Amino acid sequence: MITVKLSQKAEKLLAEMARASGRTPDQVATEAILEAIEDWHDAEVANERLKDDDGARIPLDEVMRKVERREIEERRKKPAAE
Repeated sequence: MITVKLSQKAEKLLAEMARASGRTPDQVATEAILEAIEDWHDAEVANERLKDDDGARIPLDEVMRKVERREIEERRKKPAAE
């Protein structure tokens, strides 16, 4: 468990948000903290992936053609429905 000191203004805004959303201030604060942690984690993952980025890019239309071809091949492999 942690304790967080908020300014009166922040505490008032938190209470208003909680009331408006039908949640408790604890629930709103917990969700906000978890979202911040998830955002931080996502940024860390993105930064790690960027380290390995070789700069090569594939145009969207090329990706879509490959996906469509793969779907066609998968449909051909499946037996016809009875």
